Amino acid sequence: MITPLCITPNSTFILAGGADCHAITANTAQNESSALGTLTKSCATPDFKGLAQIALRRATNYALQNEAVKLLPNERVRFCLRHRVDATKGIEVKYNEKREQAHYSNVQRCGSVWVCPICSAQISEGRRQELKQGMAHWQRMGQDGAVYLLTLTNPHHHGDNLAQLLEGQKKALHRLWTLRKSREMFKALGKVGHITATEVTHGVNGWHPHYHILLFFKKPINSKSLRNFLASCWQNCCEKSGLKVPSLEHGVDLRDGKYADKYVSKWGLADEVTKGHIKKGREGSATPWDLLRLSEEGCKKSGRLFQVFADAFKGKRQLSWSKGLKRLLEVDEVTDEELATETEKDSVEVDILAMEIWRNTTL
Repeated sequence: MITPLCITPNSTFILAGGADCHAITANTAQNESSALGTLTKSCATPDFKGLAQIALRRATNYALQNEAVKLLPNERVRFCLRHRVDATKGIEVKYNEKREQAHYSNVQRCGSVWVCPICSAQISEGRRQELKQGMAHWQRMGQDGAVYLLTLTNPHHHGDNLAQLLEGQKKALHRLWTLRKSREMFKALGKVGHITATEVTHGVNGWHPHYHILLFFKKPINSKSLRNFLASCWQNCCEKSGLKVPSLEHGVDLRDGKYADKYVSKWGLADEVTKGHIKKGREGSATPWDLLRLSEEGCKKSGRLFQVFADAFKGKRQLSWSKGLKRLLEVDEVTDEELATETEKDSVEVDILAMEIWRNTTL
């Protein structure tokens, strides 16, 4: 495996790799005209506490990635950060001054938001920034604009097939958007678009896939009335889609802008391993990353569940925007693969890693 990259303040980059630790100072890679001129020429006293936290977090990510490779030997994650993009070139160490992060370059990335903890962290943070940008732009467009957080779920039991649950929910959600009475209601209330996030946990009642949806309206609405209306519609849509029918009380939840802001602010935090679809499970439930951690600790059942999750979510989108909403909110179209390598933008080369070091830091 490739070892995590950590950085001390101002000038020293640490490639932390278990018992081996290699340091590269900015001075060794730059001359007087280098773009790294804003870095000090002498190493500042490092914040060892902060450095240790960063190193631990990154080491955890790499350990989880190794476990994912073991569980999914035929998936793209097996190549992530393990092979060079251009075999004729060395492994570059670069530094992004804006993000204050150092990273390897000329290494392959899998771009998997579902099964690679390293790519997922960067992709999810990019998606969070899109959500923040979209909501901020909507508020600037008009003082009366409002955003609400809609949560949709349905009953599930131990032994239910995850792929079938996902397919049923997909059909039910499509029906909700296309049902005539719901379309008319949304139009009357001034709905202009929505963003859907798909999440899943596993607990005593089996898999629990659900949707969190940000609804954009031209003006504030009566959320209680809309929730009651949607609860009845959602029951109908679930029944017609072959899903277990939720109660009027538990199938639909609708929260105002305060909850929408809170959801977006916590979704996709860059310094968390568990976030968005991988948030820390509650009340005995486990997120996919929880399952991966338990598998890494030796729980074979958790490993099998993670494999089921990976197969069911392969190829699915983490976030889905309704047609025209990104253009309206001036948010660019960016793929997961582009987000996974975004740290390289505006980065400058610090050094070329010797192949002897590279071989010692990879499996």
